[in-house]
Amino acid sequence: MRYPSVFIASAFLALPALGELNTVTDALVAGDGYSVYRIPGFTVAADGSLLLFAEGRPSQSDPGGAGDIDLVFTRSTDGGQTWSDVHVLHESAGFDYSDPRVVIDQNTGNVHLLYVQWPTNNGQAGVPTGLGSNSSVTFYQSSNNHGLTWSGPQNINAQVKEPTWASLNTGPGLGIQLRWQDDDPSRNGRLIVPAHYRPNAYRGVILYSDDGGASWDHGTGSTPGFTDESEIIELVNGDLLWDGRQSGGSDRERYLSTDGGQTWSHFVDSNLTITAVDTGIVRYSAMREGEDRDRILYSGPLGSPAGAGNSRNNIGVWTSYDEGRTFINPVQIQSGSAAYSVIDRLQDGTIGLIYEVDHNTIRYVNFDLAHLEGTGHAPTMTHYDGFGNDVDRSLGGVGWSGRWASSSTSFTNSFNAALGGSSIPFAGLRLEQESGRMDLNRSGNTFAERTLSAPINMAVAGQHYIAFLASQQRDTSADGTSQEFLDVRLVDGTGATHVAWGVGSAENLFLNELGDLVDAGEDGINRDESYLFVAKLVTQGSGAGAFDQLFVHVFTSGDAIPDTDTGLGWTLVGSTNANSDALIEAIRFESGSAVDWSLDELRIGTTFSGVASGFSLNPADVTGDGEVGQADLDLILANWGQRSVGLERIAGDLDGDRAVGIEDLDLILANWNATAAPELGQVPEPASAALLLGMMGVVARRPWRRH
Repeated sequence: MRYPSVFIASAFLALPALGELNTVTDALVAGDGYSVYRIPGFTVAADGSLLLFAEGRPSQSDPGGAGDIDLVFTRSTDGGQTWSDVHVLHESAGFDYSDPRVVIDQNTGNVHLLYVQWPTNNGQAGVPTGLGSNSSVTFYQSSNNHGLTWSGPQNINAQVKEPTWASLNTGPGLGIQLRWQDDDPSRNGRLIVPAHYRPNAYRGVILYSDDGGASWDHGTGSTPGFTDESEIIELVNGDLLWDGRQSGGSDRERYLSTDGGQTWSHFVDSNLTITAVDTGIVRYSAMREGEDRDRILYSGPLGSPAGAGNSRNNIGVWTSYDEGRTFINPVQIQSGSAAYSVIDRLQDGTIGLIYEVDHNTIRYVNFDLAHLEGTGHAPTMTHYDGFGNDVDRSLGGVGWSGRWASSSTSFTNSFNAALGGSSIPFAGLRLEQESGRMDLNRSGNTFAERTLSAPINMAVAGQHYIAFLASQQRDTSADGTSQEFLDVRLVDGTGATHVAWGVGSAENLFLNELGDLVDAGEDGINRDESYLFVAKLVTQGSGAGAFDQLFVHVFTSGDAIPDTDTGLGWTLVGSTNANSDALIEAIRFESGSAVDWSLDELRIGTTFSGVASGFSLNPADVTGDGEVGQADLDLILANWGQRSVGLERIAGDLDGDRAVGIEDLDLILANWNATAAPELGQVPEPASAALLLGMMGVVARRPWRRH
């Protein structure tokens, strides 16, 4: 398991503060053997080594310019702190070698590298069609010892290139290996390298191997639009997402394949503003592997100023929580020059980022997930926004899909005017607070809405909590007028409201849209006070006798916030005469025109502690529900004896040794909360872990097996 166990354990061991990077090193420095290093390929080997490939150039000229370009390589075995001497993997007089693309076979640990040969003085825009050395030639090398030694160049041009194509370009960047091909499991294990070819204009096509790199082929179809330097990611449903640089433009091209990369169709338009550049993309986590949420990370230059997307400056990373439909929460990693980048996940759960500096040096940066998402977030929290993202506050937060929208057409463009200022103060708040807030009604924005990446299905039984800080900043009318309200609405994909609560114009708290209107009376919410609103939506599915119910509690600044909502006296409880099967896809806040409402620290999740009072950082709390008990033990036993390789980590690997065993069980038992599983009675000491396993019918000596 990569998350939550890795993240929780890291937090327990004191992560660096947000903004602090673990490692920054210049891995390939201009003048150290070559005048220019550019066009990186990068990955993490199965033994944890960092492998970096690049073009060693005599000048800034791309392939086809003056002087020969060599393919070079360096390796780090200490997490990027130091790098080996530069090794030349391929050089030949009269030829340039470019665009390294690397992919790891997680089944064997073998490293597979593809790259391209060009005749010097004739680059990809000018070579003729054909398979000869006067055109582009695709080469392949492999390593069976994590990059210590290499097989030597192998010409695979006839396997992957059609004679009618002119250039075929393999990179640069990172390849993938398929593992979630549920519709056709025979495709699992396939190695895929995105490439682009030029009959007339560039189009994307995959190069792939189904036999561990022994042979290679190309896809039967290409991208419907023009694109060149690209990356591919496997989605959790087995589809493949193509993200490509548009040839000659700044827009990203997004395509989807449902057949393992053979054919492609248009997916969604990119929501990113980014200059024309090669970017990085990597799968960080997946719920189908037992992790807390689906994450895809995306790297590229933010522009100058950061967020403008207008230049190769200020390297940043975005996150997608909706399987690549949108990328949000842009975080600047470093300032200054930044061009091509590659991003990957290390075995310890940290993130490795390679990027070009000054178009001649290649830098490595390592940081934690907390650098992107902040700290103090419970695994049971599904969505968060503290309105403090320095790059683009309308895209900030964790777990959302896309940006905040508003009633004003200028809202997105002037978001810093409506999203700014200082945080709402709240004495006794137990959650880490991000600097910034959202002001409704200023600049004419009477509502703000954002899409959930994980919709709430009201047809399924469950509990959902919504918490946020609120304060009334301006009131221009007499009490009781009709334009002083704050409405909170949960809406479906059509915009229809299915759950609603808020503050009426008489400062009265109310619930509606689930059963009859419930009203707390007048003057319950005062101007200039700070409040923490917590709503609990209980869904009971469908069928006779099933009903949904809404509870709301309001804490005033200075109130003590409990650990859980057990015994909490809810301020309002909705009536039990309604049931909905709606799919809640967005949350909307709406303000009356006579008042400014400020909102802050919005959280949605499945536990009270996750959204209102914080959570345990105990590494033994595998499930992240705030206690160590039966659910955590069940997860350990379900994965007992499993061992992970490569980037994968198994749910229950608490001590980080890449396996689930006695040491992990000991951590559970040492931290046991007896109230979590009273049916077990007295829990044995850690030394009795093996006895407990025997009592439960678990064979402690079960052979390890790969995951």
